[in-house]
Amino acid sequence: MQIGHFVWLRALKAKYDLASSGVLPIDIDSIRPEISGDLSDVLSSLYQVKKENIAITYGAQEANFAALAALKSMGVAEAITFVPEYEPIRLLPQFLGMRQAVLELTYENIVGAVKQNSLLFLSSPNNPTGLFLSERRLWELSDELRRKNAYAVIDSIFMEFVTDNLSGLPLERIVYTSSTSKFYTTPEFKVGWIVGDEHIVQRATEVIDLVSPLNFRLGVRYASYLLRNRAVFRERNISLIRERLPALSALKLYGDVLYTEYMPVLYFKPLCNISGTELAYRLLNKSIAVVPGRYFGVDNGVRVGLASVPYSEFREAMSLFVEVLEETCRERNAGGGI
Repeated sequence: MQIGHFVWLRALKAKYDLASSGVLPIDIDSIRPEISGDLSDVLSSLYQVKKENIAITYGAQEANFAALAALKSMGVAEAITFVPEYEPIRLLPQFLGMRQAVLELTYENIVGAVKQNSLLFLSSPNNPTGLFLSERRLWELSDELRRKNAYAVIDSIFMEFVTDNLSGLPLERIVYTSSTSKFYTTPEFKVGWIVGDEHIVQRATEVIDLVSPLNFRLGVRYASYLLRNRAVFRERNISLIRERLPALSALKLYGDVLYTEYMPVLYFKPLCNISGTELAYRLLNKSIAVVPGRYFGVDNGVRVGLASVPYSEFREAMSLFVEVLEETCRERNAGGGI
């Protein structure tokens, strides 16, 4: 099964890489792995859960695969996904042979979509728009899942960008997946995890044992060090992103900017009657790489990374971005477009 998003990223050649959803990578030489780091202990403290509510994986996508495969083995046959949404999330249910319904992403649709013996599969914060289920909304969702005998798998890989508190999350009928690859951007390695409902986690662990038994102690030790020092990384990430936010005001003159504070990405919907794909290619002509919305299921905008290049490059890229929008809107207006 081809994932167009990844094909696009691998083919890109541009001076300004705003297609990445991470932050500037850290120097691995600055990391001191724990001598005997127990990642489950760290996660247990971070989420305030028992070890039985935790499974370790090689990354967030393996965590998603294991969680969905576990729920399918428990008799759940239908998945509900949303658009816009990260392409692997939209494709995984059909790859596993599940029935699938796709809805527009809104707060109301998320809770309203819950059906008997189904599962909701989504990212929160959403990739690319940043729509975020607060703790209150998650508890509302958990109540509805209980009433409908349903489940939710929530890819929460961006959650640490928008909240400092990961404790107090509802666990009944919900699992949260994540990894070190975004908040702790480490190109040399990544470690993922599942946190949530003990029964689902146990089934997911059995899936992991079947397809990829874990044997990466050094990676787990590195990850333990990263999470024990998450306050340092949070300060670094927020600082990187905060200095770039003023540059976004110019974009708002030419379209809608969908953004949640301190996310490393935004979704831009242009007003000048241009698709996300056409805008992405126009930007590529200026050596700016972004991701068109078609890879999130809607071709009405582009995802823009905020913190994957040095600040000076980001400012140059945003100036060129605005030039492209000015030229495009001028052409469309001259031709009678909006």
